[in-house]
Amino acid sequence: MIDNYQVLEDVVRDSYSGVVWSHKIQEKQADIYAEKFKKLETINICAASITSVGIMTIIFSDPLWLKLFSTLASFATVYITAYYKSFDLQKLVVSHKATANKLIAVRDKYKVLLTEIKLQSNTVENLLMKYNELVTETDNIYLEAPTTTDKAVGKASEALKVKKDNTFANGEIDLFLPQSLRRETNER
Repeated sequence: MIDNYQVLEDVVRDSYSGVVWSHKIQEKQADIYAEKFKKLETINICAASITSVGIMTIIFSDPLWLKLFSTLASFATVYITAYYKSFDLQKLVVSHKATANKLIAVRDKYKVLLTEIKLQSNTVENLLMKYNELVTETDNIYLEAPTTTDKAVGKASEALKVKKDNTFANGEIDLFLPQSLRRETNER
């Protein structure tokens, strides 16, 4: 006979892992856009400064190389400004972080549901109803979620599989808890 709690737990665990992955991907995409914005902003400031200095120097001297260099620096400034108008990187960062935060909240609800299933604190039917509500909530987040890149997926994979983000040993968890709630008996 199939244990209905076990079947439900398997399905919820699968959904939970999908949310963990999606959260990390959204987080990494936000990091990618933030890094790109920072680099472009630095280049833009440098290019604008070089343009200003080049124009001031041209007033007092007239070498061709300085005119060309100032023109290139000016072009870089215009290009980056136009890029900012087309792609609001800061807005993309905020959007991806907001989605990641929504996914954290849903992830925690999946954890609670898994706990309820493990403890068999409710009927399978009621737990299945909670699961269906969570799936609907998760689907709504996914519908509104901004798109991500393969680069973000790769970074998320490295963070979750190699660096073990979101994974804590009992000793690490114990560090955040009072002595009475710790699992390991070592005094920390």
